[in-house]
Amino acid sequence: MVNRLFEHATLVTLDDESHIYNDASLAIAGDTILALDQIPTDFRPDERIDVGGKVIMPGLYNSHTHAAMTFARGFAEDLPLSRWFNERIWLLESALTPDMVTWGTQLAAIEMIRGGIIGFADHYFHMDKVADVVAQNGMRALLAWAVFGRDASEVGTTVPETVDFIHQTQGAANGRLRACLGPHSPYMCPEDFLARTAAVAVREQFGIHIHAAETAGQVENSLRLYDRTPIEMLNHLGLLETPSLIAHAIHVNNIDLEILSRKRVNIVQCPSTHMKYGMGVTRVPDMMARHINVALGTDGAGSSTALNMWREMRLAVLTQRQAFGTATLLGGSEALHMATRNGAQALGFTNSGILAPGYAADCIIVDTTATHFQPLHDIIAALVWCTEPADVSDVMVAGQWLLRERDLQTIDEAEAREGFEEALALMLASPYTHFQTYDD
Repeated sequence: MVNRLFEHATLVTLDDESHIYNDASLAIAGDTILALDQIPTDFRPDERIDVGGKVIMPGLYNSHTHAAMTFARGFAEDLPLSRWFNERIWLLESALTPDMVTWGTQLAAIEMIRGGIIGFADHYFHMDKVADVVAQNGMRALLAWAVFGRDASEVGTTVPETVDFIHQTQGAANGRLRACLGPHSPYMCPEDFLARTAAVAVREQFGIHIHAAETAGQVENSLRLYDRTPIEMLNHLGLLETPSLIAHAIHVNNIDLEILSRKRVNIVQCPSTHMKYGMGVTRVPDMMARHINVALGTDGAGSSTALNMWREMRLAVLTQRQAFGTATLLGGSEALHMATRNGAQALGFTNSGILAPGYAADCIIVDTTATHFQPLHDIIAALVWCTEPADVSDVMVAGQWLLRERDLQTIDEAEAREGFEEALALMLASPYTHFQTYDD
C-alpha cells in the first residue's frame, strides 16, 4: 500500500458544499483518502507529488453506455431512431462475437480513462468479457447483460445464466465490479418476461438497468396496449422494487415522476443521443425537485459518437436552459455532481464520487494551465465549460494509477487497437441477419 501526498493543488471536493481548497494538500493512504487541506503531522508519504496549476477532483461516472459499441461509431448516421435500429444496428449486431465485445470495450476504456471516466454502467452482451476487461484495466463498473426475453435474441444467455453471472461478478476485482439484471426495455421485452425478471430481482436482491420512456411513440404504444405509461408498466410489474437505473426517461408525466421519486429510481440522461435523434429533453429540474437522483451517460458510441462526459455535462445544462427558457437551470456545480457523485450513487459505489476523508481514492487531475482555461475567474465554471478529455492528465482508482501524466498504466493501447481492428474486420465480413424489429 502506497501513501501519497499531493501538494499545491486546487481541490474540488464536490461534497454537499462543493468546497474548494486552493494551494492545498491531499493525503491518500493506500486506496483511501486520509485527509485534505489539514494533513496529520504524523502522515509519512512514500511519494510527494506537486500539482501546482492543476485541479484534483472526483473521477467521472458514465452511468449509461454500451461500451463495446465503439465498433458502430459512425456506422448509422443521419437516420431516425427506427431506421437506426432496423436498418443498421440490429444487422451489425447480429454478427457480434465475444472477441468484438472484448476489444470494443477495451477501446472504450481507453477513451473513457483518458477523459477522466473512472466507472461506467454497461448494458450490453457477453458481459463476462466486459468483466474481464474491467478487472484488468482498474476501472469500476456496473454490468447488466442485456436480455430481450425472446429465444432468437438472447445472445448466448438466459435469465438463469444471467443470475449465475451476477453471483460470480458481484464484488469481484476488489469490489470494483458490480452486476445487475438487464432487461432491454418495456417496448422490446414481453410483459411476462419483465414480470419474471422482477420476481428474480426481488428474490435475489439484484438491481435492474433498463431503457424506458425514450420517445413519445413508445409512450403512446404503451398506453394503447396496456393503458399504462412505460414507467407505470415497470412499477406495475415490480421492476422498481429493487435498486433500479432507468436510461433516458424523457417522456414522463407527473404521475410517472411521483412513482420514480417514491421508488427511489436512478435516472440517467444522455444529452448527445437525445439531441442527435430528436428524442426530447429529460425533465431534470422536475426530477431534482422530487429528489430523484439524476446521473449522466454517454450512451454507446454508435449513437453519441464520443464517450465524452465533459461534452455531456455541457449539453445537459444547455438542453435544459433551451427547453425551459431559463438561464439559471443546472447552475454552479450541478452538472459536475451529476457526472460524479450522482453517478457513483446510481452504480452503487457509495464510497466514491466525493473528495473526503474515508472515501475511496478515486480522483482525477485536470490540467487547467492551457490557454482555453484562462483566465480562471471561477474554477467550477472552468471545469464545466472549458474542460476537454485531453486536459485530464492523471486518473486514479482505489489508489491505483490508470493514467499517469497522460500515459496509460493498465492497458496496452497498441495491442487494443490491433485486437479491435482484427475483430471488426471479421465482424464486417460476416453476413448480417435481421433478428429484431423496433417499432416506435
